[in-house]
Amino acid sequence: MGDRGRTTRPAGASSRAGGSDGLLAAKLVWPPLPHAFVPRRRLMAPLDEGAEGEVTLVCGGPGSGKTLLVAAWAEAGRAPGPVAWVSLDAHDNDPTSFWSYVLAAIRGVGAVPDRSPLARMFPGPRIDETFVRRLAGGITRLPDPVVLVLDDLHEIDNPRVLRSLAFLLRHPLGRLRLVITTRADRVPSLHRPRIRGGLTELRAAELAFTPDEAASLLAAHDLRLTPAEIEVLLERTEGWATGLSLAARFMGGRDPARRAGEFAGTEPAVADYLMSEVLVGEPPEVQRFLRLTSVAERVCGELAEALTGEAHGQRILERLARSNALVTRVGDRQQWFRYDRLLRDVLRHRLRLETPELVAELHLKAAHWFAGVDDGPAAVRHAVAAGDWPLVGRLVITVVGARIDSADRRPLTDVLARVPAHQLGATAGLALCGALLAFDRGEYEVVPGLLARARALNAGEDAELRLPGEILARALDAALARERGDMTALVETTAEALSLLAEVSPEQLPGARHYRATAFGNAGIGLFWTGRLGAAHTRLRSGVSVAQHAGAERTRLDALAHLALVEAERGLLRDAYGHARGGLDAAEGAWRSAPQAVPAYLALALINLERHNLGEADAALDNGIAALGVDPEPVLYLALRAVQVRILLAHGELDAARLAARRLGEENDAGRTPTTLARWMALGEADLDLAAGEPERLIRRVRRPGAGARMFPRLWTRVARAHLALEAYESVEAVLAPIHVSAPDVGSAVEAWLLTALVADELRQTRHSVDAFSRAVALAEPQEMRGPFVGVGLPQLAAFLERYQWLTPHSSPFIAELINGATADPGRSESSGVQDGEELTERELDVLRYLPTMLRNQDIAVQMYVSVNTVKAHLRSLYRKLGVTQRREAVDRARELGLL
Repeated sequence: MGDRGRTTRPAGASSRAGGSDGLLAAKLVWPPLPHAFVPRRRLMAPLDEGAEGEVTLVCGGPGSGKTLLVAAWAEAGRAPGPVAWVSLDAHDNDPTSFWSYVLAAIRGVGAVPDRSPLARMFPGPRIDETFVRRLAGGITRLPDPVVLVLDDLHEIDNPRVLRSLAFLLRHPLGRLRLVITTRADRVPSLHRPRIRGGLTELRAAELAFTPDEAASLLAAHDLRLTPAEIEVLLERTEGWATGLSLAARFMGGRDPARRAGEFAGTEPAVADYLMSEVLVGEPPEVQRFLRLTSVAERVCGELAEALTGEAHGQRILERLARSNALVTRVGDRQQWFRYDRLLRDVLRHRLRLETPELVAELHLKAAHWFAGVDDGPAAVRHAVAAGDWPLVGRLVITVVGARIDSADRRPLTDVLARVPAHQLGATAGLALCGALLAFDRGEYEVVPGLLARARALNAGEDAELRLPGEILARALDAALARERGDMTALVETTAEALSLLAEVSPEQLPGARHYRATAFGNAGIGLFWTGRLGAAHTRLRSGVSVAQHAGAERTRLDALAHLALVEAERGLLRDAYGHARGGLDAAEGAWRSAPQAVPAYLALALINLERHNLGEADAALDNGIAALGVDPEPVLYLALRAVQVRILLAHGELDAARLAARRLGEENDAGRTPTTLARWMALGEADLDLAAGEPERLIRRVRRPGAGARMFPRLWTRVARAHLALEAYESVEAVLAPIHVSAPDVGSAVEAWLLTALVADELRQTRHSVDAFSRAVALAEPQEMRGPFVGVGLPQLAAFLERYQWLTPHSSPFIAELINGATADPGRSESSGVQDGEELTERELDVLRYLPTMLRNQDIAVQMYVSVNTVKAHLRSLYRKLGVTQRREAVDRARELGLL
């Protein structure tokens, strides 16, 4: 583009083009830029790119800034040559007038040499193919580039004009660069330059103002808004240029207290603009169509026909979208549409003024239509808007309750909260609505009473509602059981719910698949925590499958994450990792920090602990803690704390592990601890005893009355380690014998064969030791299970591995990893040297030892008998000395230095 900067603003044009010189001067020049104009640099590059090709299309609704954008580009001298501008209107809807203005514009900027056929060409009364061929020939022979802007081409709908323009576009235009601004997406023959790669398009999405552009526009009106206010304004205007300008005038008027949240389409200036630019050109039947359908946030052809009672709803919506009448397609299948918010405001205002009696009726029609297509959230929104409270209760039972634990939970509860409090006990459905709202607020003690009220009312409900009503009540029973950590009750109530679901028909309960997915998932969760892994596996797989078919993404994530926990508990680490990672990868970004993601992170922490990938175990634990939320499920919270104890021990942080175990014991309700959680806690206690060099204490604990009922294979292997530490080899084999016969999980089998190998090695039974160790490796290697080989209580393993390496010349890389891990010098130093030679004080070291735990600053202060400000002061000092800024960085740095 070596000729950039030669842009010419035409001074006038020949009167032979038709009309007066004054009219030509107005039509053949781009409009001046207003004083509050905001340069939009991000859009200049696409216009530059388009000027290198054949055609640039700038397509957007009224007031989207199309004309001023191209005018600013021309004014800036970015075009590759002079800019010939034609401002079109309805009076140019004639071939002779249209082509007269085009020729006058090109000649007016000096782009046509005297010898060019274009210099002597004037359209006659009949524009035919011969004329267009001559015109195309003259254009292709222009000596230098020239840009022709056809502004507001949507004003032209004469078929003869459009056909002649289409003929011109059939072939490349030589040195002519065409720029078209239009509202309607009906420009002829653009597929040809598109196929040739010569078309550049800027559409409504690109024309919408960004937050920075909106801030600049408002600043040009002497308005300084906060980012939050700008966000609200952009949400209301959808980045619409004219909407933002009108908002600036609204906010900069006589009442400065008016803020962005008050700006709406009902403002007179907005309403006047939309009436004159969008609605006035539509026939009365289309205006009526828009008013009646404006009650819905989004609309499709079938819904439009249900609301209006008229046919051809899809056809009307598609035409409005093509003409950029502030109607936009939404969704992948593009069958749905939405009206821009300000337009919707105007339409709803006119509906309330002109036919107020129709508003409630239209909302009821929409509610029944959405219920019929199983869109509960939309159905209940319209039922609430109509004020039909019995219908709200019915919808809560049939289509809404099943989705309360989905991504729709927050918008649903926000809508249900609009039901008057005195209505919440009027019907069984409304009582269940009250129970849902109380559960959402965390008022768990209130829910049983509301459920009892609902069950009493349910007996008098219509027959087809009784069974669905009880199913929703059971679902709430299950949710309560999870919140209380009562896994036995969870198993019982979900079994009853599944029995009821087997009796209900899809006609009775459209949301039955969602209920069934949740019930299968909850059943599997309860069975897992009560120690019945086989049954849990079956139920959770069913839950994953049903949830996937029902489109219940969060329920699927919850079930898939717990399925990962089942496989991790079985020692099938590859399968467990696949389920956990698959669930998280399929979840949307925000869901990765949702409570349903906690079991996936818990599973990843366990997997990486078993693989001795301690950094990744730490990260998974941190992510799980972050996803717990403010009101976590007690079992998941305690499970994370139990796994943290074992991770801290794997790091060699005995003091921190002891503290974490003590806090876990204080927070746990021993009378309601489910089997699997109790086992994890017992493993942590056993590992603490072994790490502390107290094997006798572990043995004494398992010999206590009643302890046998709590024993399980993985804990028996810890007991065997204790006997090994005491050189009681016969006791080791006696403890391990049942596990060798039938090990329920890979981890206990690996540990059992490993311990047998070490005992045989001590007894100089070389062949037996090699065989046993080979069995342990054969089980562990496919799962990358390194944890049992580097766990606490095995000081003799390093020497054994050195000998094993010589006895088995074909050792695998897995063996090499074990040797490196077992023989590595931990290099733990007692020195507290840090950067610049500054030593950590004794109290700073005390604070440092608490950092790997889950304790907050105030908790550390309680443990150290100091104020929280003192703890903060110590933290600032040790962060400075360690050269870090965050708690996790301090822990990592301290481990590098051997301080932890």
